[in-house]
Amino acid sequence: MDDKKVVFIICVNNELYFKECVYYINRLVLPEGYSTDIIAIRGADSMCAAYNAGMHSSDAKYKIYLHQDVMIRESHFLENIIALFLKKDVGLIGMIGGNQMPKTGVTYRAWDVGMVDCRDPEMAYYLAGSKEGVKADTFVEAVDGLLIATQYDISWREDLFKHFDFYDVSQSFEMRKAGYKILVPYQKSPWVIHDSSFAKLTYYDEARKICLREYPEYLYADGGFDFTYDKEWNELSDLLADQIKSLIEAHAWDSVGEIIESYRRAGRKSSILETFGVWYDIYRKEKAASVKNDFFSKCIDYQNMYEKYMTVRFLLRRMELGLEEEAYRELTYAISTEAISCEAVIEMVIRSVVDRKTVLIQLMAVYEKAGLDTSYEKCKNLYQLVESKPNAVTFCKRE
Repeated sequence: MDDKKVVFIICVNNELYFKECVYYINRLVLPEGYSTDIIAIRGADSMCAAYNAGMHSSDAKYKIYLHQDVMIRESHFLENIIALFLKKDVGLIGMIGGNQMPKTGVTYRAWDVGMVDCRDPEMAYYLAGSKEGVKADTFVEAVDGLLIATQYDISWREDLFKHFDFYDVSQSFEMRKAGYKILVPYQKSPWVIHDSSFAKLTYYDEARKICLREYPEYLYADGGFDFTYDKEWNELSDLLADQIKSLIEAHAWDSVGEIIESYRRAGRKSSILETFGVWYDIYRKEKAASVKNDFFSKCIDYQNMYEKYMTVRFLLRRMELGLEEEAYRELTYAISTEAISCEAVIEMVIRSVVDRKTVLIQLMAVYEKAGLDTSYEKCKNLYQLVESKPNAVTFCKRE
């Protein structure tokens, strides 16, 4: 076992996300004398199987298991994590978690400690455990699986959890069975971004029942939430998504708008439909402004549209986080030459940026330098609306 080595183990089915995840890993400050490695597991049948494969193929003492859609924004993350492992009797560290695990087994509704920078398909915000949270490192009973760091190897229960639910809670309980503590570090601001989506939870109830049978002693608290799986909605949303994809590729945006408006009136949530809603809003606002180059006009198919949209979203985030200009120069060039319209940029700022003030200041500078006065004024008007407002924060636990 190499006690000066850190390995990142990532289950991958989206290369675009994986590339951006690795970009942030490569920016981390590495403690003197330490080395890192990245193991990508593709084609896995379950998260537990993927993580076991990664665990057994590395001799690193410190293993960080994370989703492909997690970007580590805190550059001193490795220093912080290793220091916590060295100072405290800790087996596992997560970014958000909680105590009082409920008898119902719906553990994600019990998180009340920690913080994550969440980027949902239609909005961006900081998710905090609770409004009155303790400002200190906190021992918990279980953590969310978006990122799990360990310094001891405990096998993931792929014999029990054969899909992508409850691997995190199970591992937390297995660590505790082995005598190790679970920790969520205090974060004044989030250490990681989770570019998350609304989980379909197709196999969640199956895994929940397995968890209840396997770990009854750890699921004890009263007052937990019940779980209801809406199979009908998941199937319908998949059908609508396929229909919209075909319409988008045909550039039949008016028909897309009819479906999106009906979806929004229904008040349900689907990640892909929320994304398509943003795309439609970009189209609608560009059409109203009669822009020269609409966002999707040069895209040859759906995949090309998706990659362009996500790339701009990622580059805006780099701008937001204050990375060096080279990290998002491609974006500023496209903006300054109007290859990307101001309407599209503003819509994406509204939907996918937490610190809008910082981004709008930089966008105003780009437009001013390029002599694009109308676009400058549009950004200025939005900046004046958000200038006095704090960044969006929501809380897992309501006091």
